[in-house]
Amino acid sequence: MTSAPFSTETTNARVSTVTAAMVLTGMAAGFVGVGGGEFRIPVLVEVLRYPLKLAGGINLVVGLFTVTLSIARRWGNQSLALDDLALVVVMGVLSIAGAAIGVVGRERLPLRPLTFAVAGYLGVVGLWMLYEAFIHAEHVLFDPEGMTRLAFAGAVAFVIAVVSGGLGIAGGEMRIPALLYLFAVPIQMAGLLSLMVSVPTLAAGAVTDRRIGGLPNAALRVAVLMGVASAVGVLIGTALLPYANRDLIKAMLGAILLLASIHLVARPPHSN
Repeated sequence: MTSAPFSTETTNARVSTVTAAMVLTGMAAGFVGVGGGEFRIPVLVEVLRYPLKLAGGINLVVGLFTVTLSIARRWGNQSLALDDLALVVVMGVLSIAGAAIGVVGRERLPLRPLTFAVAGYLGVVGLWMLYEAFIHAEHVLFDPEGMTRLAFAGAVAFVIAVVSGGLGIAGGEMRIPALLYLFAVPIQMAGLLSLMVSVPTLAAGAVTDRRIGGLPNAALRVAVLMGVASAVGVLIGTALLPYANRDLIKAMLGAILLLASIHLVARPPHSN
């Protein structure tokens, strides 16, 4: 799965780099409420030299581990109303179908367009996070009610899941803004609801990837090791959540995403 054999010294250096990166991405996931996939993809591709399609599959498994632990750590801090639970159920069910479709589509896409799609995604999310951090305000664009709310939520979740499955990510970076500005969900609750929807999204994507041969056993072992390192970060991130400045952290994350996007475009993977 790598482009060339590595010396022990080189391998150890890369393992250390990946471990540190996973702890940092786990911290971001625990704090913001996202899966951290936008950070792992560049590490998998640039450091471990995995093809982008395989990196997406590994990222789904690591993301599933990360968001599940994040939910467990956040659980009980917010009270879920019936409307919130209904929203999660509808979005979760539609996300399962969307994620499966996205994964199948990812397997059929040529590498270069997929690489630039990931880079474009990272750039857009980075700009959005920077914008949100600096305006210090939230504006609700649309707040439907009743069955319209649920139908619209299902449609939004399906589209996000298709994109998420294709990119190998949880989709929280797209889902949280949607919950905030299209459904008037408070930011703390939006993070928790997004994590809950991410579980079926990531699980469906990972299972589909496994069934179509995109996740061999060796890749699963890598995903487990990365998941353990990410878990350490999640524990740290959720512990800091009550004390840290959210706007500052989002600005830092946005800047990192933009740098990752530029780097991926400048040095795309060469093998499929």
